[in-house]
Amino acid sequence: MRTKVAIFGSKEFCQRAVQFTEQRSELVLDLYPYTVPSESPDLLKKLLPCDAILFSGSLPYIASTEILASIPVPAIYLKQDETEITTTLLAISLHHSLELENMSIDVRDRRVFENVLADIKADGQRPRIYQLEEDYALQELIDFHASAYENNPSNVAVTSVHAVYDCLVEQSVPVFKMISVKSSFLKTIDRVCQEALLQKSETSKIAAGILGVSIPTIELKDTSEKLAQLLHAHCIHTEEGILFYTTQGAIQTALHNPEFQQLAAQLSGQLAFGSGRTLTDAKENAASALRYMQTEPSSGPYLLDEKKELHTLFQPAGNPIELRVIEPALTDIADKTALSPAVLSKLATFGQSRQSTSFTANDLASHLGVSRRTAERTIKKLLSSDYANTVGEEMTYRQGRPRSVYELKFPIY
Repeated sequence: MRTKVAIFGSKEFCQRAVQFTEQRSELVLDLYPYTVPSESPDLLKKLLPCDAILFSGSLPYIASTEILASIPVPAIYLKQDETEITTTLLAISLHHSLELENMSIDVRDRRVFENVLADIKADGQRPRIYQLEEDYALQELIDFHASAYENNPSNVAVTSVHAVYDCLVEQSVPVFKMISVKSSFLKTIDRVCQEALLQKSETSKIAAGILGVSIPTIELKDTSEKLAQLLHAHCIHTEEGILFYTTQGAIQTALHNPEFQQLAAQLSGQLAFGSGRTLTDAKENAASALRYMQTEPSSGPYLLDEKKELHTLFQPAGNPIELRVIEPALTDIADKTALSPAVLSKLATFGQSRQSTSFTANDLASHLGVSRRTAERTIKKLLSSDYANTVGEEMTYRQGRPRSVYELKFPIY
């Protein structure tokens, strides 16, 4: 099966990408050359169907982050590494007497260049270094190299930006481009292909949705038909609710549809999803997710996957909630405290997210989205089983009782 990769980079980078992969018959490259990296977002609006996206570097990738959020294919960028910098320095040394103090260079990560200097034991020789930030100004970078040449006619500029190279050539400033190394490129193209295959595997997994039947009957038919259309799903009416059989990929696509977003907001607490190895597993997981939403504060809809991890679909970056305990240590905690796997998962996430190891009942209540009294009952169960300690008190007001301060005493990582 062939993998189609969209390449975003300078015209020269795109040409080199074609050269590097001319023996790779399993790859199809779609080229999107730009003059400057800031053109990438506009080029993305012309993106044709593809399996993955590869950017020539971090600058075009960062400029495109907002648009990439709505594109359901993996996107990565070619990182500037020590091999690229070392190869470039070697190439320059073949044409010039290489003295680092007679060099101005722009790099995407200053630390990578410092690693090269340390490895080659540069003995205190230092070039002028410009680190490319997300919001760098093209003219400022051109002036950086031009000024170095004006102050030192022996200076050689080395740039990572093709547009800067063209401008410096016009100004008769001695300049070299960073060299794209074939081995680094092929490693990155292999990685993006693997991510594309993984995503295809994930998106093709069976999934089911379930809509509770508590909404008015008149609206139920129209709502279910609309959801089935948006989810590309087969719709079945049952006693438990209305079932939608679809795939994870169809759900992910629907999440970016404003019409689905609006409908999901109206159905808060009544729409949930599940995935699994079989239709039965997916249906059972969807029903479990719906029951969880109806008993817990919800920012849903949720999806319960085959690992029994509960995901908030509109907040994909958040940590999933574990609804099944398989680690022996956590199983022991669940048995001794009578706390559910979901609560233990939230407690672990709570511990990981805090800068300090200590907390109050109010801190825990805020994280769990429950009342302080409920949080205190959870803490009491942990204290009674020695899975939490009281480590002090805090007095935030002049009057009233001081608040107890606690620490967790079970593995959270």
